[in-house]
Amino acid sequence: MNWLRQLKVRLFPSVTQPMALAIARQVLGQSAASAPLICHARQPAGFRIYGSFPEPCWWVVVPWSDGGGAPVLRSSRVIVVGRQSGNILYDGPAGDEG
Repeated sequence: MNWLRQLKVRLFPSVTQPMALAIARQVLGQSAASAPLICHARQPAGFRIYGSFPEPCWWVVVPWSDGGGAPVLRSSRVIVVGRQSGNILYDGPAGDEG
């Protein structure tokens, strides 16, 4: 069965960290083209996103682009990118406010 896993990896390579960042930048568009993004290999400890994802993920922390600039107490924004499919599995608050 190990050969099947190796074949799958060769035919469908995993999404790398730079690829996950590029996918997140596509979602953000021009408004956040120069925004600093942080990509985590695992869900950060303070994040409270309930539910599970069908595959391993990259966790990209993104600044909110609402243009407010005023200090506000709120959650971080996170974009969760599937490592196998490259799909956006979640885009929203991380539940880490406070």
